[in-house]
Amino acid sequence: MTIQAFLPIGAIAAEDHADTLLELAFLVTAADGRLAAEEAAAFAELMKRVRGRAVTADEIGTIYARFTDALGGSTCADRVKAVAPKLPSDLREAAFRVALALALIDRDASTQEDELVDVLFRSLELDLERAEALAKEVRIALSPPPDSAAPV
Repeated sequence: MTIQAFLPIGAIAAEDHADTLLELAFLVTAADGRLAAEEAAAFAELMKRVRGRAVTADEIGTIYARFTDALGGSTCADRVKAVAPKLPSDLREAAFRVALALALIDRDASTQEDELVDVLFRSLELDLERAEALAKEVRIALSPPPDSAAPV
């Protein structure tokens, strides 16, 4: 399964809600200080999906710069705590799934990303059992398939 399975089905009409979801996804990918090619490609696809149209490299660069400026010396965790509560309840599970998928898409989970995902679920006020179920779903879906050709 690819990141496509975790993206919102269609465009998010309210631009501020779309931007909030995008910023949360950005923050999770920024937590470890590295932006893997897979994360960048997945973010571009996410942005296209929530905007409901193709996006240019310049638009992506502009939103990265805006989100980086918004950090303004605070931590990603502090920013998640400030931004997540602004997301309407009907988008919170989608935001959690997308952020977790982006954190795992490069197959290089980091302690910083894991810690930020924990902050995210709490900031989105998700039920612990539901968040664990969503996380399990994402992890299983993004896990490499087991070797089917094991030597005998």
